[in-house]
Amino acid sequence: MDTMRISGVSSGAESLIQCNALSSLVGRRCDNGRWRRTRMFPARSRTWRLSPKKTLFPSVKAVSSEPKEKVADVVIDSEQEAFSSLSPFGPDAASVASSIKYHSEFTPLFSPEKFELPKAFFATAQSVRDALIINWNATYEYYNRVNPKQAYYLSMEFLQGRALSNAVGNLGLTGAYADTLKSLGFDLESVASQEPDPALGNGGLGRLASCFLDSMATLNYPAWGYGLRYKYGLFKQRITKDGQEEAAEDWLELSNPWEIVRNDVSYPVKFYGKVVSGSDGKKQWIGGEDIVAVAYDVPIPGYKTKTTINLRLWSTKAPSADFDLSSYNSGKHTEAAQALFNAEKICYVLYPGDESNEGKALRLKQQYTLCSASLQDIIARFETRSGGSVNWEEFPEKVAVQMNDTHPTLCIPELMRILMDLKGLSWEDAWKITQRTVAYTNHTVLPEALEKWSLDLMGKLLPRHVEIIETIDEELVSTIVSEYGTEDPDLLKEKLKAMRILENVELPSAFADVIVKPKKKTVTAKNTEESKEDAQTVVKKEQEEEVEVIPEPTVKLPKMVRMANLAVVGGHAVNGVAEIHSEIVKKDVFNEFVKLWPDKFQNKTNGVTPRRWISFCNPYLSDIITNWIGTEDWVLNTEKLAELRKFADDEALQSEWRAAKKKNKLKVVSLIKERTGYTVNPDAMFDIQIKRIHEYKRQLLNILGIVYRYKKMKEMSASEREKAFVPRVCIFGGKAFATYLQAKRIVKFITDVGSTINNDPEIGDLLKVIFVPDYNVSVAELLIPASELSQHISTAGMEASGTSNMKFSMNGCILIGTLDGANVEIREEVGEENFFLFGAKADEIVNLRKERAEGKFVPDPIFEEVKQYVRSGVFGSNYDELIGSLEGNEGFGRADYFLVGKDFPSYVECQEKVDEAYRDQKRWTRMSILNTAGSFKFSSDRTIHEYAKDIWNIKQVELP
Repeated sequence: MDTMRISGVSSGAESLIQCNALSSLVGRRCDNGRWRRTRMFPARSRTWRLSPKKTLFPSVKAVSSEPKEKVADVVIDSEQEAFSSLSPFGPDAASVASSIKYHSEFTPLFSPEKFELPKAFFATAQSVRDALIINWNATYEYYNRVNPKQAYYLSMEFLQGRALSNAVGNLGLTGAYADTLKSLGFDLESVASQEPDPALGNGGLGRLASCFLDSMATLNYPAWGYGLRYKYGLFKQRITKDGQEEAAEDWLELSNPWEIVRNDVSYPVKFYGKVVSGSDGKKQWIGGEDIVAVAYDVPIPGYKTKTTINLRLWSTKAPSADFDLSSYNSGKHTEAAQALFNAEKICYVLYPGDESNEGKALRLKQQYTLCSASLQDIIARFETRSGGSVNWEEFPEKVAVQMNDTHPTLCIPELMRILMDLKGLSWEDAWKITQRTVAYTNHTVLPEALEKWSLDLMGKLLPRHVEIIETIDEELVSTIVSEYGTEDPDLLKEKLKAMRILENVELPSAFADVIVKPKKKTVTAKNTEESKEDAQTVVKKEQEEEVEVIPEPTVKLPKMVRMANLAVVGGHAVNGVAEIHSEIVKKDVFNEFVKLWPDKFQNKTNGVTPRRWISFCNPYLSDIITNWIGTEDWVLNTEKLAELRKFADDEALQSEWRAAKKKNKLKVVSLIKERTGYTVNPDAMFDIQIKRIHEYKRQLLNILGIVYRYKKMKEMSASEREKAFVPRVCIFGGKAFATYLQAKRIVKFITDVGSTINNDPEIGDLLKVIFVPDYNVSVAELLIPASELSQHISTAGMEASGTSNMKFSMNGCILIGTLDGANVEIREEVGEENFFLFGAKADEIVNLRKERAEGKFVPDPIFEEVKQYVRSGVFGSNYDELIGSLEGNEGFGRADYFLVGKDFPSYVECQEKVDEAYRDQKRWTRMSILNTAGSFKFSSDRTIHEYAKDIWNIKQVELP
C-alpha cells in the first residue's frame, strides 16, 4: 500500500490522506470467493514523501491582537502535482464499486453487518468526495502559485440542496455511479434521496448564493464563498390542524460527508470589552468575551472543468480552558459550561428570533462572526501569497469582497479595524483600501430588510466598531455639507436625515452649528398710544395662548445604525438584482446617494444555474432539448436554448414535451401522497406557488382566488362546473418565519381551505389544494419540472427579482404574475403572449395607497363576496385578523397595504384566461416550449460574468 509521511498537521493533511485513499483504492472486490484490492483510477505506483518544494495549503496566521500558534506546513513533492492533474472523469464501474466498498468498511459511520440505503449514501458520497478533493487541491495549489485576484462572496445563507447528484453530474460521473450502484442492488436516485438538505438557508437569498458558487466554479473564476454552519438550520416545518409548527433541523445528526473540518484554520472573535489607546496612539480592543471560529470546508465542483472552489463555513466554540471544572464539581453544571454554550449557540440557528434583546444580540454576533473570521482568513491568505513583502495598497488588486445583502456590512468597520489597529495603516489608507475592496448587493426595498441596529447594543457588543462607524458618519456629514452648503438649512437637514449612517443621533461636534435655525422676528413698538395698545393686545394674546398650550410629551427616538447606508458609503459598487428593482433602488431607496455618487450604482439581474435547475433535476426535458438542438452545449451556453423556437409548432416535439411533463407530474403525485396523504390527478393542471410565506408575496391573493373558484363551482351543477373549469391541483410550499404571525395565519388558512375542498365529494378531482410541508431545494427539484402554471404575484415594486420564476420558466412552466422583479424581463424574453399578466404597476402603488388612506378605494363586489364566504365559516373560524388586514383605511395591520383587494378582480379575470389557454393543449405546449427557449438570459453564468467584469475585476483562471 502506498505510504505518506507528514511532519505536522495542516489543512492539507486530511486532503492528502483522502487523495491517498483514492489513488491506492483500497476497496475490495470478491473474485472466486476471495477479496482483493483494486484501483479506482489505474495509476502507476508511487510513494508520498515530504519535500520542501511546495505547500498545498500554506499555514495561516490569525489576524488578531492575540498571538496564535503557528502550524507547520504540509509540503509535498512534484508527484503530488502530477497526481492532482489526473482527470477524475470516466472511471469504470468496477473501480467505482471498489471505492464505495472501501468507504463502507474503512470510513464507517454504521455497523458492518448491513449495507442498506443510508450506509450506501455515505459510502457513495465519500467516494465522490475523493474525486472532488483531487481537483479541489489542484485548484488551490494553482491559485497559490499564480496568485490571481480572488472574489469572496459573503452570505448569511447558502441554500445548496443535495450535493450527490450535482457532484457526479458536474464531474461527468453520473453514468459510472448509476451503473455501479445498480450492480450493488441500488439505484442512484434512491441513494441520493437519503441525503438531507443542508439547512443553511431559507429562501431566494441562499439559493442565489449557491447558484453563484456553481457558476463561479464552472466558469473558472477564482472565488470562495463564506457563510456560517448552522447546526439546527432555520427550522423543520410541520403542518398540523393548528397550522405551522417548528422543530429543529437534524441535517447534521448523521454528520455531513461533504465537509472537511480544518482544525488548524481557526480565528479568535471578540465581543464586548473596551477600547484603550496605547502610548503610540494606536487603539486596542481588549477584555470582553472571546470565542473561536473554526473552518468547515465544502468543495464546489464546476461543470466539466477541473476547477473546484470552496465554500468555507464557520462554526463557533470556546476553548476547553473556558469550561469551569471547579464549578462543575461543586454541582453548578450549567454555570460551568456557560462560556461554551455562549460560543456554540452563535451557530445554532439561522435567523434566531429577535423580539428580545438577547435575540438581537445573538443575530449581531452571528453577523460579526461571519465578517471577522472571513476577513481574518482572507487577509492571512493575502499575506501568505504576498510572500515576504506585503504591500497593502495591492490588497484591492488581489481581493474583492461581495456582501450579499446587508448582513455582512460589518465587513466595512472590521476591515478598517484590522488594517489600522493590527496592521498599522493610517485612517486615510485603510479607508481607500476598504472602499476599493468591498461591494454591496441590495436584495430588497422592504424597510425591515434594510437593517438597522441599536447603537447602544452595538456599542456594548462591538465598541471599537462603533468608534469607526462614528468616524465614517462624520466624514459623510462633511461630504454632504461640502456638496450642498449651508445656505439652505432645510435642504441640508433633509439630505442629512436621508443619508447619515447614524439615525436620531446629534451631529458631530464639528458640525453642530451648520444647520442654523432662523431667528425669531422682533417687533419694535412705535412711540404712540396706538402702538402701546397693540403691544398690550399682543401680550394679552400671548398670555392667553400660553395658558391654553399643553406641551406635547417628548418622544425620544432610539439611536440606530443604518446598515444599508453604511454599505453604500463603504463600498465601491452597489447593485440591484433586476432592472426594475435597480431603478427603484436608484429612484427611491438610495436616491440621495445616487445624486452624490451616480457611478456606484449598477444592475445585475439574477440568474440560476442550468446544471441543477434543468439538466440534473429534469433529465426527461434535458434529453429532449439536447436531441432537438443537436448538442448538449446548451448546459454551458444557454443561448442555444433559443434554437427551440423554430420547433415550437412541431407536433413531434410537442408530443415529447407533454410526455416529459407527465412523467415529472407522476413523481409529484407520489410526493404529495407521501407527504400529505392526498391523492391527486396527474392529468389536472399543476398550479404551483412555492416561496417564503410573506404578505408581499401574496399567497393570500392566491388562496382567495381558489376560494372564489370553489364558491363558483359549488353554485353550479356537475356538468356546468366541468364545462366552466379546467381541473387543477393548486400546490403551495414555503415557510413562515416563526414569529411572523400573519404569515402563519396564511399557512393555517391555506391548509384549512385545502382540508375542506379536498374532502368535498362534489368537487372531486376538479380542484385540489395541497400544502407541501417543509419545502426545500429537494422538493423544488421535483415540483418545478412538473409545474404547468406558476404564480409570481407579489405587489408590484416589492419583489427585488425572484429566482424561482427563472427556474419555472426554464422548465417550460408558464407564469402568471405582476410586473415585478425579474417578471418584467422574463416576459420580455419569452414573449408577452406567453406570460399571464395582471395587477397594478409599480409606479401606481404609492397613489393607490394614498387613495386608500383617504377613503376613496371602493372594493370590487367579487372581493366582498369572497371575504363574506370566508366569514361564513365554511372553512372554519378565527380568520378575523387575516381578513381584517384587508379592511379599513389606516392603521397597523390594516388597510390592505399589499393591495390584495385592488388586484383581486384583475387576478380572477387573468385566471379565466389561463383556463381558456390550457384547454388548447397545442397552444399551451407551444407557450411552454417558448418559455424554455426564452429563458436563456437567466443563467447565473451570465450574471457571474457581469459581476466579474463590472464589479470584481477578476479574470478566469483555467487549470493546466
